[in-house]
Amino acid sequence: MKAFPVRTTAAAALLLALSACGGKASFDVAGVFVTSQGVSQPMANSGLVLQNGSDNLPVPVGATTFKFGNSISYGTAYDIKVLKQPDHMTCSVVNGSGSAGHTASISASVICTQNTYTIGGTVTGITGDYNVKLTNGSLGGQVLLTKDTPNFTFGTPVADGQAYGVSVLEITSVTVSPVKLGCSVANGTDVMGNAPRANIVVTCAPTP
Repeated sequence: MKAFPVRTTAAAALLLALSACGGKASFDVAGVFVTSQGVSQPMANSGLVLQNGSDNLPVPVGATTFKFGNSISYGTAYDIKVLKQPDHMTCSVVNGSGSAGHTASISASVICTQNTYTIGGTVTGITGDYNVKLTNGSLGGQVLLTKDTPNFTFGTPVADGQAYGVSVLEITSVTVSPVKLGCSVANGTDVMGNAPRANIVVTCAPTP
């Protein structure tokens, strides 16, 4: 996974000043939510819980940054992990571990992406050299069916929560013109859930 540069500044002056006062440096364990390209991205779904050691942090919808409730002392190891994934998404942590004091601040990146699943189904009634092309109008994916493909799966997955709509784009034949085959689609329109779908039914039959 691509790592994002963490802003670093020298902490020597801070540590020397605290040492002179008899204190010990304290560091917040914090970070940001970004896309895979490093662009800020608010947390879209609920349920995410981050963890650093015994410190757990529930993350609200809309958050663009996070900070654990407990700060850590200079030299203490930190290891930010995903304790619980959010609803319908998968998150990972970048630059989430190290030792406090190597930089003036601790700033991890959390990348969350919507889960995606395939859609497909079965087809009956295609004969001869007919080709039936299906399309998922909402996403633009296509699949070509023949008499030798009783089952099909679209190559383009659908994100959890995304609406999809499968329909017949065209029916062609190299030997029959005009074509004398009609096809209908059942269960072709729905909103994607949290598992693959294989319940689309394409039924074809000769036409006059």
